[in-house]
Amino acid sequence: MSQEKRQIVEGALQSAYKSGFLNAASSLSMMTKHNIDYNGLMMGHHKLDVDCFTEKISFPLSGSSVLVTTEVCGDVPGKSYLFLSEKEFELLTGPIPASQGTDLKEEFIKELDNILSASVITKLANELKYKMFGDVPVFVGKVNGKIEDIIYDDFSEQTEDLYISSAQFSFANHPAIHPFFVWVIDASAVNVVV
Repeated sequence: MSQEKRQIVEGALQSAYKSGFLNAASSLSMMTKHNIDYNGLMMGHHKLDVDCFTEKISFPLSGSSVLVTTEVCGDVPGKSYLFLSEKEFELLTGPIPASQGTDLKEEFIKELDNILSASVITKLANELKYKMFGDVPVFVGKVNGKIEDIIYDDFSEQTEDLYISSAQFSFANHPAIHPFFVWVIDASAVNVVV
């Protein structure tokens, strides 16, 4: 891809993601009745290889996290990753009663992910004029690995050209809750934007 085309694609993706994250924060605000914002936005193209993350990306997570993923299907394949610390998981699901059979806490977090993912997918699809949709969220549970390794494992057999975007949401009245959301799409599928 030429440098000029790459810059145009990059600009379109940045605009779409910013709109998507703003839409997600607004949806989350309506759901929780709290003022929610996002920050720590990181976006860019990356070649997937063993060294791809060492100097280019810095994710603010370490240790154990609860992970929920959503496959992005359609014209532009990808995946979203919602990371919550164990404390955030407990704070968000604490009032939910334990139940037999279906774990309502996991279902609530999957619905939270579904709202965030759908908000971003809608903006990406509309602004980029692609057919895109999210699959049913998957509650992966506790993970201890690095985000970089998870992304590498998920995409190493699909593509070498990734576009990665991330944001951290913040709750105005609950500073201990700040879920981290990472989006990865196959950048080679977006080359037709121009």
